[in-house]
Amino acid sequence: SKRTIEQYKLHLSRMLCYFNKAIDKIHENDLFIYLTKYKNIRKVSNTYLNNIRRVFSSFFGWLNNKGFISNNPAIGLEAIKTEKKIRKGFSDEELDKLKRVCKQKRDLALIEFMYSTGVRASELVSLNKGDIDYYRKSAIVYGKGNKEREVYLTPIACSYLKEYLDVRKDNNDANDALFVGSRFPYKRLSVAGVERILKKLGEDAGVENVHPHRFRRTMATNILNKGMPIEEVKELLGHSKLDTTMIYCAVNKENVKHTHQRLMSA
Repeated sequence: SKRTIEQYKLHLSRMLCYFNKAIDKIHENDLFIYLTKYKNIRKVSNTYLNNIRRVFSSFFGWLNNKGFISNNPAIGLEAIKTEKKIRKGFSDEELDKLKRVCKQKRDLALIEFMYSTGVRASELVSLNKGDIDYYRKSAIVYGKGNKEREVYLTPIACSYLKEYLDVRKDNNDANDALFVGSRFPYKRLSVAGVERILKKLGEDAGVENVHPHRFRRTMATNILNKGMPIEEVKELLGHSKLDTTMIYCAVNKENVKHTHQRLMSA
């Protein structure tokens, strides 16, 4: 994605400027010292640092495979241990607070759509009005790796979306975008635009850490705790690995307890 490319460019440019020497003169110890200094100076988390290591690994691995360098200096950089935290989704009360402070039908439709479908912000802003199948209450989105998948809308999400589209001030026939800005020239919302809207709603509602991915995490956690098999949750989210899905889902311990008691006493 564009954002991934920007991150690669940022971290590689910093590293290359720091060493200021030919690519084939950079060694494993150089990279190790660089990462150590980066963490100490910038005070970043191990998760962030490990992402930088992965960028270096991909970059130098590519150079080596293409024959630009004879040795890969990143091959010995082991994965940096990170604390595996299960980040919490929104509570029902927090979702209700966010909905109550929505002054525009667009924002209400946006919140309900993200919670219902669990789409990524990048997938959301790429959607057009014609992508919504109101009869099936679904939409086709294109996720990471340009993989196609179907997502589903609740009846209330469909209702809010219709209400929003009915009152849109732009020329609906000429503008295909599903979600647009609230001011002229009513351009398609960007990922940054969605993030700004949600952050402002969070401030108004007194709800901390309001961002697109948290709606995705909330949807995944709630449907898992209500009985959907994790394999189906994985398909809904468009993950290629089950491990990734597990990071998103905070399993309700009470549900685990009741299921254990039910199965063990059967």
